[in-house]
Amino acid sequence: MTKILIELHYLPCLDYWKTILEAHNLGKKVILEANENYTKQSYRNRTYILGANGKLALTVPVQKGSQRINIKEVKIDYSTDWNRQHWQSIKSAYGKSPFFIHYADFLEPIYENPPVLLWEFNYKLLTICQKLLRISIPIKNTENFEKEVDSQILDKRNTISPKKTAIFAHQEYYQIFGNKFENRFNLDTENKFIFENNLSILDLLFNEGTNALTIISGK
Repeated sequence: MTKILIELHYLPCLDYWKTILEAHNLGKKVILEANENYTKQSYRNRTYILGANGKLALTVPVQKGSQRINIKEVKIDYSTDWNRQHWQSIKSAYGKSPFFIHYADFLEPIYENPPVLLWEFNYKLLTICQKLLRISIPIKNTENFEKEVDSQILDKRNTISPKKTAIFAHQEYYQIFGNKFENRFNLDTENKFIFENNLSILDLLFNEGTNALTIISGK
C-alpha cells in the first residue's frame, strides 16, 4: 500500500495525527476524501477540548439538509455566533496554558472571520496545525468517490470517530485541567493524575508546544 485515504476533521484528535504521520513516515501519500457525503455526529464538524469542568465538545453547526450533500459543499450555519463561542471556550480552557500565548495569534483570526464552507474552515485549520507542529505532509484530495478502493490504498475513512474508542493509547503529557483523584485507602499516597486521552490537537499544542510532535510519535 502506497497511499492512505482519510476524511477531513475539525481540529483533528491525536489518533488522526498519529495515523497520517505514521503513514507519511512510511512513505505513503495522504489523500483526503473530498467527494463523500457529509456525515453528522462525526469528527467532521466536532472536536473535544479539556476545560475546568472536564471534557467539552465543540461542534460547528451546519445548515439543514447537509447529510446528502458533498462534503465540500456543506455550508456552516451562522444563525448563532458559534465561532465566538468556540474561541471563548478555547481561551477559557487554555488561556493559562504554557503555549497559548505563542499559538493563539495563528488561530484567532480564522475564528474572527471563518469561511462559508465547512471544508474550507477545516482545511485552513489543518494547515495551521501542521505549521504549529512544524511538519509538512503533502496532502491531495480525491477526484471522485469510490466505495471500494484499490489495493494500493489503505482506507482509513470513518475509522476515527467520537462513537468509537481511541485507536492509540497516547503518551501522557501535561494537561492544565488534568483531573486527579484521591487514594481513599492510603492517605499517605499522593493524588494521581488522570490523563484524558485523544483530545483535539489544540490540547497537546497549548500544553506542550514544541514537544507536541515527539509526543504524537511516542518517542
